Amino acid sequence: MTDDEVRERLMDRLAGEFEEALDSLPDDMGTSPGEAWGAMLRAADGSPLGQPEPADPAQITANAMVLRLLEADPALKDRALEPGAVIVVEVPDAEWVEPVADAWRELIHAAKGILRDGDAPEERPVPGKESASSPWVAVRRDGRSRDHRPDEGNRAVRAVVSSGRPVYGFSPSPARFLPSDLMRAATDRVTIGLPDASVLTETATILTGAPPVTASIAAEVAARVTVADLWLARRPGQDADAYLNRLAQLASGQTNDQALKLDGLHGMDEAIRWGLDVARDLADYAGGKLPWREVDRGAVLFGPTGTGKTTFAKALAAQCGVPLVTGSLARWQGAREGHLGTTLGAMQRTFDDARRSAPCILLVDEVDAFCDRATFGRRERDYAVQVVNAFLEELDGAAGREGVVVVGCCNDASRLDPAILRPGRLERLIQVPLPDQAALAAILRHHLGEELPDADLPRLALLGLGSTGADAEQWVRGMRRRARHDRRGATFADLEAEVRGRVPSPPLASLRRTAIHEAGHAGLVALERPGAVIAATIVPSRGLAGRVHWKGSGAGQPAFTPATLLATLREALAGRAAEEELLGEASATSGGGVESDLARATWLATVAVTALGLTQGQGALVWRGMPDTANVPALLAEQPDVARGVAGMLDAAYAEARAVVRRHAGVIRRLADLLVDREIVSGAQVEALMAGKGVGRGKGFGGGIPLRFGAKIKGYRTGKWSWGKSRVIAGRVS
Repeated sequence: MTDDEVRERLMDRLAGEFEEALDSLPDDMGTSPGEAWGAMLRAADGSPLGQPEPADPAQITANAMVLRLLEADPALKDRALEPGAVIVVEVPDAEWVEPVADAWRELIHAAKGILRDGDAPEERPVPGKESASSPWVAVRRDGRSRDHRPDEGNRAVRAVVSSGRPVYGFSPSPARFLPSDLMRAATDRVTIGLPDASVLTETATILTGAPPVTASIAAEVAARVTVADLWLARRPGQDADAYLNRLAQLASGQTNDQALKLDGLHGMDEAIRWGLDVARDLADYAGGKLPWREVDRGAVLFGPTGTGKTTFAKALAAQCGVPLVTGSLARWQGAREGHLGTTLGAMQRTFDDARRSAPCILLVDEVDAFCDRATFGRRERDYAVQVVNAFLEELDGAAGREGVVVVGCCNDASRLDPAILRPGRLERLIQVPLPDQAALAAILRHHLGEELPDADLPRLALLGLGSTGADAEQWVRGMRRRARHDRRGATFADLEAEVRGRVPSPPLASLRRTAIHEAGHAGLVALERPGAVIAATIVPSRGLAGRVHWKGSGAGQPAFTPATLLATLREALAGRAAEEELLGEASATSGGGVESDLARATWLATVAVTALGLTQGQGALVWRGMPDTANVPALLAEQPDVARGVAGMLDAAYAEARAVVRRHAGVIRRLADLLVDREIVSGAQVEALMAGKGVGRGKGFGGGIPLRFGAKIKGYRTGKWSWGKSRVIAGRVS
């Protein structure tokens, strides 16, 4: 059969089907594609606009794809018609299962009847009953049903194969969805790739009745065309050039040249460096200059909520000029009824979309939802382990993911299954911290655009330290809302009011106590570690009456030792010590929830005993685990020896903190006065005030307490220790 004969037959068949659809068209236009085209293809007076358009561009494309397969292997049709033939046909993705199966029927069997469904009840052998027979049977599985798995449908496959009838399996992932016996009995396995530029040109020709004159579609754009694009590109009365141009616009519209790129991000230097490297490598890979094995396969970005991890993935895709495909375990579980089969099918479709769009960036949000398999309880283990295993298979399984860089985002990387971070999967762990003063000011400027050009954003950023990029965006929205509601232009005062929040000013006595508390923290850190204080403030925010920001010990500093531990505990307890020494008694401000000073110090002292080996005496070297903050009270109640060791360390650190405050009571009072007067004092101002009163570095070079207090220490799971890299917010007052 020649190409012209195939096209003519397709045109006749599709035109006939379309006429039948028009005959049954209701008076009011329906919502199906055929009904919509029927209404659009008639002029205002009801007369036809010309020859009816084919109703299904996806089917025309699938016919052309199968025809290419038969042209490449002329003997395939004869083998498919042989008695007992078992052929597995792998299609590009789930949307192509039905169109390709119908095209196979048309071109192999030249019949209009549908292929008998191998999963239908009549094809399942029932003892004592004869199954309905058909010349051939097809098993079409796209992964969307809970029954689309290898252990389903095998009895039917055996019955059909033993009867000598041909059986065909169509699936985007045959090994995962088709019956295992069909795979074992296969006499042929063929793969139908994505429609290329020539196939799409042929589709446009058949749809419009004439070939394009000037339009063409680039190979990399053709690879992104979806079944939905084939439909959405249709317009009444358009020619082939218009159709191809519209198709290219839809397919390439997944990227946005005006989108935020990596140079517009702030406060995530490590992630930006990695992203720029990936962008260069991905460009070289797409240009054939670099093999895929040399490109980073992915990374996990972790850090507090609102720090821009998801925004980074979008910016990375824009930087690379490639599509962004998104998914998450929550979205995959929300597919249909959330059964295991549909969850895994939804996950597989997302990865299939990414493979089809390659090169691309695939964002897996909240990737820590794939928890460590070792932590699963008995009740959820069967389900959860299979979900994690399927995710691992998608990352580096037999299907591969060449050209797909996966970016995972989460708040707590300690929950991840270690296998997810294995080389070849998501092999880098990149922290995205809270923005520092400079980064927060830059983020504010980004959201402000050209508004408030003379605003003192560094001062506002200092006032808002400890906030996220999402907070900065909210401040700017709030500023504009204030001005909009008052029917005036936005002012710096509006923005400052948003940064400060709507917390009423506390009484002077409470303000003074807060200032003493924060001055104790800031003064002790400045005395023992010059240059470590970033800022101290008594501006109420996020339920806190005040806070101090300081740096932890970074790379190249001394190892975390018993002296370092004691210094860190002194820093955490210095606020309470200042209250007791300078006001005569301490308030409850150091206590409270898991983020309080006492909770932080207690957790650190506990892990020093149970996990870090930083105590003396018999049993000091026994590793008892790394507890979360919430688990510490129960642990101390159950293990009195640990409780005694923790209490001893805290008492010693507190006594030393009180002694430091006593020696420098005058300067700490002056620092508190400065806080009451100015509300916020920079680290440089604290250093200047404390000049001449320092005691060097004291007994140890103190590190900061990790920002996510009570979470596992960053790098612990891989044996890398990095104490204090996160900025510390201490002196929390409720």
